[in-house]
Amino acid sequence: MSAPGTVIPKPPASSRRMDEFRELMESFNQATRQLENTHVDLRNQVGRLQAELAEANERLRMSRSLAALGEMAAGIAHEIRNPLGAIRLDVEMIREDATAEPSIQLCSRVLSAVTRLDGIVGDVLSFARQSALSPQEVVLDQLLGSVLLELSQKLDSVAVDLRIDPEGLRISADRGLLSQVLVNIIQNACEAMEETGVEDPRILISCFTDRRRVDSGQRMDHVVIRVDDHGPGISEELGRQIFNPFFTTRQSGTGLGLAIVHRIVDAHGGHLVAGNAEHGARVEVCLPLEAREEATGMSAEGRSIDEAVRRRLNTHHDEGASP
Repeated sequence: MSAPGTVIPKPPASSRRMDEFRELMESFNQATRQLENTHVDLRNQVGRLQAELAEANERLRMSRSLAALGEMAAGIAHEIRNPLGAIRLDVEMIREDATAEPSIQLCSRVLSAVTRLDGIVGDVLSFARQSALSPQEVVLDQLLGSVLLELSQKLDSVAVDLRIDPEGLRISADRGLLSQVLVNIIQNACEAMEETGVEDPRILISCFTDRRRVDSGQRMDHVVIRVDDHGPGISEELGRQIFNPFFTTRQSGTGLGLAIVHRIVDAHGGHLVAGNAEHGARVEVCLPLEAREEATGMSAEGRSIDEAVRRRLNTHHDEGASP
């Protein structure tokens, strides 16, 4: 301690200025680091938003393409079905009058081809059909229970894990059409595992709520029905074509199953996401938690799938044209 009356010398002015300068530089460097971190976060966020919007725009493009193709396919299918019916009738009459075995066999082969063509026409009409949407409250665990029961034979050797959170999750949708969507997706998962000889075939079905970006760019609450399998997964090339009409990797079938699924989900104002999970493929059916009448065109009396898709696309077109 200094003696009474002792004057403590002040540090030189240059030293004080140096300390102040160091404090200033430290504050500056700290602010610079914060700005750099904020810049990186913003850049990452912008990148995520751009990717999500690009994905939403691609879904909208696909919806428009499928809607236009549906209208064209319906006209062509009707034009083909009428002469097919006449061909079937004439060949059946010829077979009844035929006595030679080669002629009978030839007629049978023609009838078999006609039956196959008629099946293709039926799939095309299903793709473009005008059946009405009839939305109602659907309890997902009950719906999935009936779907799994319908597929019980296909799922006989497949371990199925069903998880619904929260329990009793409900959605407004056309029960019959949503059932068709789930049957098709789960059946595809089973066939993919069967064709590749998976030793321990498993399917995980998860239902939950999540905020997803829609075609307008907004985030909305959705019910997500996710189907994961233990199959070979979905390649990048397959992912780009999986919902295209008439695209199939199998020897049988028309390749319209997932295109029909796409149109049904689209008519409900939802969207599909296909990709890969930890062990195989993952397909997500994303449906708005609350039915959007302006997007789906669904009313009490119901509208056709084609009307619903067209109205939804027109709604997004008008939103995009707004200033």
